This record gives sequence, C-alpha cells and structure tokens, in this order.
Amino acid sequence: MEHEGSSRPRFTMSLRRYRQIAIITVAGVCFLTVAGAIVRLTGSGLGCDDWPNCNNERFIDVSSTHAAIEQVNRLVSGLVGVPTLLMAIGAFRVRPARRGLKVPSLVVLLSIFGNGVVGGFAVRGDLHPFLVQSHFLLAMVSIAFGLVAIRRARPEATMSRTVIGITPLVTRLMLVFGALMVASLVTGTVVTGAGPHAGDESARRYGFDISTVAEIHSVTVWFAVVAFLAVVVALRRDRDLLARLSGHISTWMFIAVVQGGIGYVQYFNNIPAVLVAAHVAGATALWVVTVQFVHAALEPMATVDVPDEHEVHTAETRPEPRMPAAPAPSA
Repeated sequence: MEHEGSSRPRFTMSLRRYRQIAIITVAGVCFLTVAGAIVRLTGSGLGCDDWPNCNNERFIDVSSTHAAIEQVNRLVSGLVGVPTLLMAIGAFRVRPARRGLKVPSLVVLLSIFGNGVVGGFAVRGDLHPFLVQSHFLLAMVSIAFGLVAIRRARPEATMSRTVIGITPLVTRLMLVFGALMVASLVTGTVVTGAGPHAGDESARRYGFDISTVAEIHSVTVWFAVVAFLAVVVALRRDRDLLARLSGHISTWMFIAVVQGGIGYVQYFNNIPAVLVAAHVAGATALWVVTVQFVHAALEPMATVDVPDEHEVHTAETRPEPRMPAAPAPSA
C-alpha cells in the first residue's frame, strides 16, 4: 500500500517478475503459433465460422471435433492476453525503473491483440491465405519484440560495463542475415498459402505453382545460411565477441540443419500434415534463436565489468597509507 505523502506508485513490479511475465508471454505466443497450425492441418479452421461467436447460434460450441479444436485455440489465445497486458503495464511500473522496456512491451501488446482481429477477419474471410499469412507473421513480430524485452530485463544489464562496438562489416552482415531470415519466413508463408493444407475444403488458395514458390523459399533460406556463415567468418577476427556468441551460433546451426531436413523430407513426401506441423514448430524455434543471436551481436555491451568512474577517480587521488616508522633500536 502507498503511504500518505509518498510519490511511490500504488502498483509496482520487480524486474524479476516482469521478466518472468515476458517469458510466459513469448512462450504462449510460440505455443499458439504451433496450435494455430494444428487447427489448420486438422481442417478445423472454420470449425467456428463466426467471430467472436463460434457461429450464429452459440458463442461457444463444442458439438463437433472441428469446433472443439477451434474453441480450444481461441481459449488459449484469450489466456495469453493476460500476461501480455501485465507485461505492458509492468513496463511502466518496474522498480527500479529500466529503460528500453516500454516500446517492445507495447509492440507485443498491440501485435497480439491486433492478431486477434486478423484472426477474426480470417474466419469471416473464409481463411483467405493472405490473412492466414498475416496471422503467422504478426506472431513472429510479437515473439521478436518479446525476446528483446526479455533480454533487456536481465539483472546483469544494470551493471556498469565497458562498451565494445562491433565492426561496421559485422553490423552490415548481421542486418543482411536478419533481413534474409524475415524473407524466408514470408516466402514460407506463401508456400503454405499455395499448399494443400488450407484449414477447410472451401478455403481459398493462392494460385501459385507449389513447386515454384517452394523453390523460391528454398533459395531465400540458402541465402540466409550463406549470410550466417559470412557473419561467423567475420566474427572470427574478434575472439572475445565470438566466444560470447558461440552458444547462439551453435544453437542456430543445429536448429537450421534439423529444420532444413524436415523441409526437404516433407516436400518430397507430398507434404504430410505431421511434418508440416513440425516444420512450423521448427520455423518458430529458428526465429527465436535468430532474434536472440542478432540482438546479442548488435547489443553495445560487453561482458567485462569495469569500476565506476567515481570509484576510479577516488582510488587515484586517495593517498597511499604510510607504514609506521620502526622504533629506533635501544642502546
């Protein structure tokens, strides 16, 4: 409670609590991304053909399997909205205050609630592939900014640190790599919009040849891999930075290899639903490690602690203690 005459806000949130809520939010969006793919792959995209009501007669309807699957997805979506709202409020109430949390938290809030509206339009628009595509990409935006907030809320980020700027070459390569990963996500959703798993038999499809768009998607992925390798080569000139990012590099390489393998296996086996679900999960995981890698590389903080300037100045000007003179030997 607030004491009389105190300027302290009535509601405050510790940095540790804020970070926990942000992690729950991001994990919830990742889960919803895969769950949304399962709704589509089971043909339950129009299990509820209205929004926010399930249909013209009922707000909630679980009379059929497709309706039940879609209702569970909507229920989970509503539950994820709770930590999302708390995360946005907490960004303004974190104590001690932390800069850099408000913008990503608000972007997460707006993108998640905006995604709910897009989902409603997708249902009312008979699962138009552009709306379904936008639904997935907005989730990736939520995940990206949520991860930024999580990283900025680290307790060690408050420590005094020496600033190490990465070279302009590494910066440019990281930006190219990030842009190509975004392009890979976009082309991947186009493949989905032209593929056989529409979410319902009556759903509209892109009129693109599936082989052509799949090849375009594959090319963008390979360009992203080349850019990633170029970043790793450039980082070898800075051993300290390379050591700091080694965990991100190893994780990205592992998930990328697994994801690529799933992609090629599903393509040459007539795109089975199980592998499509695995591919969506892999794409989400790869996007998570990509955002973490890019943010960690471009972050202008090193891991070397330095003393505060005032402490350095005080230590330099403080006179050294004199040793007491030894007593003269007695005659």
